[in-house]
Amino acid sequence: MLIDVKLFASLREYLPADSQEYTAKVPSEAGARIQDLATRLKLPDDLPVIFLLNGQHADADDEVQEGDVVSIFPPISGG
Repeated sequence: MLIDVKLFASLREYLPADSQEYTAKVPSEAGARIQDLATRLKLPDDLPVIFLLNGQHADADDEVQEGDVVSIFPPISGG
């Protein structure tokens, strides 16, 4: 199955060359977790990120299904 993974801000540098509109189509198996997708895209394990699954806050251990959209953001701060 293919999962759409959207990377934002500084994380876009980890997108594969064939990505379109900041979205990668990442192949995964049944039972795959969000962390598995991040690993497949070679995001560093120690990089702080925020995950959304279909527009809702998610954890790295949440499983994905066919048709899901995973968005990954770096934490944002400001003042």
